[in-house]
Amino acid sequence: MTDTADPTTAAQPETIAEKRDRIETITEQLEDGEVSLERAKQLHEQGQTLIEDLRGDLDLGDGSVTVRE
Repeated sequence: MTDTADPTTAAQPETIAEKRDRIETITEQLEDGEVSLERAKQLHEQGQTLIEDLRGDLDLGDGSVTVRE
């Protein structure tokens, strides 16, 4: 098993899109199965925290969707 350094763990994602992207990256790493059990636990905890943050972000919204360009 190899634990490769993940540059996306250096900074906390700020936007909803960044959080979503980080969750996708975590999911891919966990599904790949090439991380140690300890690293998998860390990634799982990070993912759970991001999901909780996203729920909070989405609960703050007013129900409308705005597309930024």
